[in-house]
Amino acid sequence: MQNFIEIGNKKINYTIVKSSRKTIGISVSLKDGVKVSAPKKIGNKQISEIVNAKAAWILKKLSYFESIKAEIPELKFTEGEKFLVLGKEYRLKINKSSSVNSASVILSDNYLIVNLPENITGSLSDSVRKYITDWFKNYAKEIVSERINFYAKKMDVIPTGIIIKDLKSIWGSCTPKNTININWKIIMAPLDIVDYLVVHELTHIKIKNHSKQFWNMAESIYPNYKACSKWLKQNGHKLTF
Repeated sequence: MQNFIEIGNKKINYTIVKSSRKTIGISVSLKDGVKVSAPKKIGNKQISEIVNAKAAWILKKLSYFESIKAEIPELKFTEGEKFLVLGKEYRLKINKSSSVNSASVILSDNYLIVNLPENITGSLSDSVRKYITDWFKNYAKEIVSERINFYAKKMDVIPTGIIIKDLKSIWGSCTPKNTININWKIIMAPLDIVDYLVVHELTHIKIKNHSKQFWNMAESIYPNYKACSKWLKQNGHKLTF
């Protein structure tokens, strides 16, 4: 449900999503704009008042997203475009051949190569997008699983599962049952950033909050923790396509 409030000469558009939750939450993102998650019993007038009370914070967030919009890649999945894999740029090369029976994606030197059958149907860019996205997700699962296994042994913890998926507004999470969820787009970041994220979520197996004890433990395992955290906050918006 679309709504808006006006603050001076500023207009804040927001979407209301009602569910069985017990509290009201406001999120601001580049993709979804301002979203208010609220209990079903809360009226729109009360929600409007809460949005108004949070207006300064919301406008600051919206201003930030507007300032970084130009830095976000808008790839069309055509020959020659650049893709990030573990912090390194690879130029896209598309090969269509009658000798290719099924699509494949490989990294070779400085290229991300998509091999396609010559008789592929539909939009070429849509096909390339699909195969590249699938490849990124699979590669993320391979690398992240490897790094989780490495650090889990070092930290003496055992995650109950590893799930690589598209997380809309976060990079990772650790469930109450110790399943680690990781955003597949982290595979675009340098390996030390991947490791930082892995250590962060594994630390939550032992400490479920973000207390000083949590940060001290994470930093004891990964001394470059603060620098990596700062890098991800400053550059995370660029890790997309």
